[in-house]
Amino acid sequence: MKKLRDGNPDGWIRKGGVSAPLFNKGRPGGIFREREKVGLIQKQYDALRKKIKKSDLENQWRAFKETRSRQRQNLASIDDLEKIKGEVKRIRSESVGNWDLLQKAISALEKNRFEVIQAKDSKEACEIFLKEIGKERLVVKSKSNISKEIGLTPFLTQHGIEVIETDIGDRINQIMGGRSSHYTGPIVHLSRYEVAEVLSRHLKREIPPIPEEEMQAVKEDIESYLQKARIGITGSNAIAAREGAILIIHNEGNVTRVRTRSKHLVIASIDKVYPNIQDAMVMAKLETYLATGSLFPSFIDIVAGRSKSSDVEKIPFYGMHEPTELVIVLLDNGRREIFNHKKDFSDLLYCIGCGNCLLDCPTYNAIGPSFGADGMLGGRGVALSSLQRGMREGIEDGLFLCTTCGLCGEVCPVGIDAGKKIKDLRRGALEDHEVSSQLDEVTLLRNTIDRYGTPYGPMARAEFSSFKRKCSLVLYIGCVGMSTETETASHAIQLLQRMGIDFTVIDEVCCEAVKGETGSTADAGRIKQNIEKIEKAGGREVLFLCPTCLKAFLEYEEKHKTGLKYRTLTSYLSENFSFTSSEADPATITYHDPCHLGRGLGSFDGTRQLLTDLGGKWVEMEHHHQESLCCGAGGGLRAFYPKFSRDIARKRVKEAEEVKADILLTDCLSCKHNLRQGVLFEGKMRVMTTPEYLLEGIEAGEIQSSRRTPSRPFTRK
Repeated sequence: MKKLRDGNPDGWIRKGGVSAPLFNKGRPGGIFREREKVGLIQKQYDALRKKIKKSDLENQWRAFKETRSRQRQNLASIDDLEKIKGEVKRIRSESVGNWDLLQKAISALEKNRFEVIQAKDSKEACEIFLKEIGKERLVVKSKSNISKEIGLTPFLTQHGIEVIETDIGDRINQIMGGRSSHYTGPIVHLSRYEVAEVLSRHLKREIPPIPEEEMQAVKEDIESYLQKARIGITGSNAIAAREGAILIIHNEGNVTRVRTRSKHLVIASIDKVYPNIQDAMVMAKLETYLATGSLFPSFIDIVAGRSKSSDVEKIPFYGMHEPTELVIVLLDNGRREIFNHKKDFSDLLYCIGCGNCLLDCPTYNAIGPSFGADGMLGGRGVALSSLQRGMREGIEDGLFLCTTCGLCGEVCPVGIDAGKKIKDLRRGALEDHEVSSQLDEVTLLRNTIDRYGTPYGPMARAEFSSFKRKCSLVLYIGCVGMSTETETASHAIQLLQRMGIDFTVIDEVCCEAVKGETGSTADAGRIKQNIEKIEKAGGREVLFLCPTCLKAFLEYEEKHKTGLKYRTLTSYLSENFSFTSSEADPATITYHDPCHLGRGLGSFDGTRQLLTDLGGKWVEMEHHHQESLCCGAGGGLRAFYPKFSRDIARKRVKEAEEVKADILLTDCLSCKHNLRQGVLFEGKMRVMTTPEYLLEGIEAGEIQSSRRTPSRPFTRK
């Protein structure tokens, strides 16, 4: 197929402004900077670029792909995964914040001879543990994300207590001083060779990079501590209220050793309560599958009190084996406040700790565990940390690093969409004067839009003056098409001209969707201005090149009925025209679902059907439809953290390369712009929009079109 010629359609000119070189396109990406004051975001960006190791991210990604592979292998052995997810979500929604159920659990635990102590926050919880440990100077511990949340190990260490992590990954992290990179796989960011180096230095002997020998080395390292320690600390995956029991999932067997010391201390949060052990087991099986890909863990320890026997006259007596003391600390740490007074965020507490949201999170795979807090990783962790510790801390944990793509909500078994929560929390950060005064980058973006009517400031904008006329069909181009993707916009116009479609354009102002994405309040008056211009031009139907703009207009329409019809240009073309091909395109084509068009508006198959009708060779990438990966441009990431945005784009392009695609199609100008950043300099892959692909085929005489009866307009599903 002949490539599109360069150049613009008749009537396309540059409108005023300054040229691109006057912009600092790297700090932040493409946004006009009028001053060089460095805010919190820029400081964080600079620090992260120095901190992040590419090898850690590559190791993490390989480990995550292995988990996904095992999930696929075992999926057929699971009876209706979606039904199980729905059941767990129901259980969590009925249990979290059910204070009567919590009290029932406490009563049952006490009846089973647990000592139950409630802690209102991290400080109180740590002090309770210090008191319970008493004069002992050695403690062995198993994996617990709640203990990481409250900083228990460093707290005890500061008070002269030696805490030995007995989980292999946590022990290695403890030795080298790193943060866990997954809830159930703390060292997925390390290769076996790096693990061997860490252990060799620590043990002062050569440990070969063989996993079995590395595990044996850690086992020998912790064995003497397990034998000497009188106190063991564990977490709890669930508390069964009816039975008064705790449930602990593990694979290594260390939990059983730890919990059978003379004194067993348990740390659990108040949102871990389930109605009964059956419900807890449903969760345990789901968590195990999503966290590891396995159908069932090696062990599930159910502890319903101290050891007892009824062998003599069937009269129960306690203390047959250790532990002789059993204490559980129930941590609040802001959870009651969230559920009682911040209901919009309460589903953050539904989390079952599987870490499935991390496996494909674009930001997490671009920067690793720096996106999140200790024991609270990824977007959900950032949101919870912001609520618990404050907005300033939330920003440091990554409040503005999220692309808000919504993929986490699709793969989360209980449907937690952290991106939506993060957008709300960003607004909260900007309402906090002390914090907002340090968010110079966000303030600059907002002020730039207010002043220039576009996030690109005084950058020269395209103007299609000769196309302004009275017409019922309006093409809305958007800021990206007017600024950084003018050639792509011109190709869309050429296609409309070539197909003999009458249309008009207006003098657009920014729809301000980017404000909403980054925490500012969008001025609905801007969309109103655009609508007034559309109506003045006689418009009844509006075609969009940008799904983000389309989504903003549809949201406005929900509140302010205008009677206008909104859809993407591709949707209009596929519904009003038939496209056929005289000869199949030899190129292999794949399609990238824009987040706002796909997950945001529920539109996935328009271009796919069009490609099918054309009879060409097209393939799906590993992640597609609802689970499509983000291009990295959204949520302000391209503006504030351009390198990470490019890294995310590169990862998406690599998926297209893996399926041997020659052309990567999309229906979003912003996605196209960012995905091109992911194509290596020597790469031959072409990134195009669907209208560009159609234009190229029509101009080459390889694609023919014919008008058909139009169907209903695109609406939100």
